[in-house]
Parts: sequence; structure tokens; C-alpha cells
Amino acid sequence: MPEVNGLSVAFVEGHPAEAARVLEGLSVADSAEFLAALAPRRAAPVLRHLRPALCAKVIEHLNDDQVARILQVMGAQEVSQLLQRMTPERQTRLLARLPVAAAVAVRMLIGYPKGTCGAIMDPSPLALAPEFTVAEGLEQVRQFEGEPGDCVFVCDSQRRLVGVLGLAELVRGAPRGVVASVMWTPKHTVPALASIASAARHEGWESFHVLPVVERENRLVGAAHRRELMKQLSGGVAPTDPPLATGAAGAYWQTLAALTEGVVRALPPVSPVGRVRRDDER
Repeated sequence: MPEVNGLSVAFVEGHPAEAARVLEGLSVADSAEFLAALAPRRAAPVLRHLRPALCAKVIEHLNDDQVARILQVMGAQEVSQLLQRMTPERQTRLLARLPVAAAVAVRMLIGYPKGTCGAIMDPSPLALAPEFTVAEGLEQVRQFEGEPGDCVFVCDSQRRLVGVLGLAELVRGAPRGVVASVMWTPKHTVPALASIASAARHEGWESFHVLPVVERENRLVGAAHRRELMKQLSGGVAPTDPPLATGAAGAYWQTLAALTEGVVRALPPVSPVGRVRRDDER
């Protein structure tokens, strides 16, 4: 196993992709032992750069405590992708170690069939209430620790998408004016069960780099980022549309249950909660 010292830690922190290439030349056991010795926030970037097959093997060598610490500094998309490589039993154990909001978001992603937008979307996009003032909306954007993209979504109390607006419009708006006065009717949405390939051809990308992902009744369930779609396609995602029924009911009703309990960050008018982070590093 490579020695964990100041130099190696600095290399990992500054060059996680290169560090992953080095680990790929070692045994799986040594790679796992090295990552376990790092602080979670340093191990996570290296893990995401490992080849999928090797990443799965490394995870198998780590115990639940070690994996849980790393998962807690990752986003829901990354966590769901890792969990999908594990047995159902281990998925259940690790989900139980995540904060409630994070676990709900991950369960929702896992519930969608692979190859769909729902499976790769950001499940916690920034969403404003139409009655927010522009000043309140800007404050929500400043507090948001995720990736808002180049537009912001507006939802009613039932999480139905009622509008979108660019960040520029929000900045230029009168501070005391309401968000509803500067938003426009959403013309471009992506069904959660649309295939990644079909979504990549969406005409909405001509105007934005992020599009709202919706379920039935136009309920917002996430955000599709063009960069992530292109990344998935470059990895060989099948271009065919999956069966609509597969995984849909579970994901949809989990989403509604989560919203009822108030654990999803972007439900207006609840203030957003930042992405889970840990301060108890090694």
C-alpha cells in the first residue's frame, strides 16, 4: 500500500484523477486500504475517478463504516451510482446511515430504471415559491450549495412546476417584486422516464444547460444537466427508451411521501438545506 503522508495527501487532493490512475496499478486490497486511511472528503474524488469495475471491487473491500463516511460527503447522484453496484442488503444498511433527506433522494434515483433521466438527474434542484420576493429568491440562490445552473425553477406548494427564470432576470428584478412577476411559463421539460439519448436531443438545450425533470401532473422531481447527459452518453448508454412502468410507481410515490414529510430541500417555501458535509475528518 502507498504510504499515507503529507506528500501523498497533497497529491490526492490536488490531482484526484491522477491518484486514481496510480491506484489502478495496485492490488484492490491496497487501493482500498489507502482510501480508507484518507479523510472522506479526499477519498471521495479519487473513488469517483476509478474505473467502474475497479471501484465496485474497492467498495467490497471497505467495511460499512468506511463506505458510509465517504457516502456522506458525496452528492445523491454519486451515492446512487455506487449503491447500484452493491447487493440489496448492503444498500439497505448504508441508506440507513445517511441523513433522512439524502436517503430519500438516493432511494428516488435508484427507483428509476437505468438509462433514464430520472436515474441520473439532480434530485434536489433549487426551486422558489412564486410568492417569494426577488430579494428572497436571490438569498435562496446565495444559500444554495448545489448547482443551480443557468435558470431557476418555480414551484407551487404541491411541487408543480409553474415557472422558470434565468439568473439574470432574478438579478435585474425589483427586490420587492415577486418571483411570479419575472418568471415565464416553462416551455421545456424532460419526463423522468425519458431515455438519456432522447433527452440529449431535446430542443431546450439550445436555450439552457439545465432543464426541469418532471413526473405526472408536471411535478418537479429533479434537474437534468446537459453535461451529465453527455457524460452518460459517452459511456455507452443505450439509446432505446425503457418500459414506462419499470420503477416508476415506486419512485413517484417515494417522492410524494418525502414531500409530505418535508424532507426534500427545495419544497417551497421551506428554506434550502445544504448538501450534507462532515467536519469530523481524520
